Amino acid sequence: MSSLRPLPRSLAPLPDESLAGFLLRLAHHNNVSPGMIVRHTGLSTHRTALIEHISVSQQYLQTPEQAVEFARTTRLGQDEVPNLFLAPFGSRYGPLDGSLMRRPPERILHSNRDVFRHWSRFCPGCLAGDSDIERAHGGSWKRLWRLPPVFVCFTHRCFLRHSCSECGHLGLEVQGFSLIPRIKDEDLHPNQCRTVVDGAPDRLNASVCGARQDEAPTPACSEAFLETALGLQRELLEVLNPDGPEETSSIGWMIDANQYFIDLHTIAGLITLTWPAARDLVISDEHTQILEHDALRREERRHRLQGERGKFHHFHALASPAADSMAYAAATTIAHQILQSTDLRAQAMLAPVYAHLHKLQGPVKATADRMRNFPRNSPPLRSFLTRGTPVTITGIQRYATARDREWRPSPVVGGLPR
Repeated sequence: MSSLRPLPRSLAPLPDESLAGFLLRLAHHNNVSPGMIVRHTGLSTHRTALIEHISVSQQYLQTPEQAVEFARTTRLGQDEVPNLFLAPFGSRYGPLDGSLMRRPPERILHSNRDVFRHWSRFCPGCLAGDSDIERAHGGSWKRLWRLPPVFVCFTHRCFLRHSCSECGHLGLEVQGFSLIPRIKDEDLHPNQCRTVVDGAPDRLNASVCGARQDEAPTPACSEAFLETALGLQRELLEVLNPDGPEETSSIGWMIDANQYFIDLHTIAGLITLTWPAARDLVISDEHTQILEHDALRREERRHRLQGERGKFHHFHALASPAADSMAYAAATTIAHQILQSTDLRAQAMLAPVYAHLHKLQGPVKATADRMRNFPRNSPPLRSFLTRGTPVTITGIQRYATARDREWRPSPVVGGLPR
């Protein structure tokens, strides 16, 4: 029999609430530190000095034994517990599908740049909440905010923030070893920035930012840019929806829905890696300005990472999904437009990108080649990017993973199949 007793008080999870967000609210409700909740719910896998610790990988999935213990000690239903974790998204979001990525659960988030595993975007209005319990303990830090394809809030009609308006650090950014920063601090509200701005993160007397994330301004943009982003978000959420279509279109061919986001990030990554090659595909001057600014920030980050970590060339900084929600939307608008076209149209649209790729040398070219031939890309896209010619059944079936299903052209061009 377990020695852990149920907590004196619990909370009902909020819609789409993440594990980190629920632990923060539950700790605040019980007037203890999040680390104390981790210890008393059986979440910690450490039984020594790091007993008040939860690893980044644990936000993906619990073991069955942990799930039973967590449900009992938090007084949650067995059906409520899985909805705090990222694993259920795997059926719709390929980067979280262990069978597609060919990784065990404990490794699915390792070096997975298609998930914000060490931090979270956020909507200040959602964190402020609209009920008494939310006003007291904070609103929902949503699971979906950890996925790059979720970049706007429909409820508050705004782009999500990715950083604190006071210290500039990423939302709920991991400092040290634990998923929740300042996990032993019981004085911080769930909506306060927990970033240590002076001193070692594990020292209780270190200075913390403490700014209220629910009071931060939302990113500013024109109404036209926001409307375009809302339209794109609706289409991407349709693919993410568990009740959505099992297949969707990619360069004129039907593919599994969860593989679409891998294709999307591959094309968007090639666009940002070769920017400004795709400038003529941008739909407005505002999109262009955002992508120009994003390109400068990416290059600065690459140089900073290279300086911090030695000789390894951090070219992933030039191609990974952008943290900034508006920059992500600007690049993804182009990528989505390309994928929703035919292979012939996509070939014409990507011609400037290909021309730029042919001029590349060294690590940048190697990065681009890996992206084009990434084995998790859908077989139609992989054939298209590596051969540079229209897609055929023969070209698709060159790949062993493509031989166990029927491939057919998309019946719809320019939008998601109905």
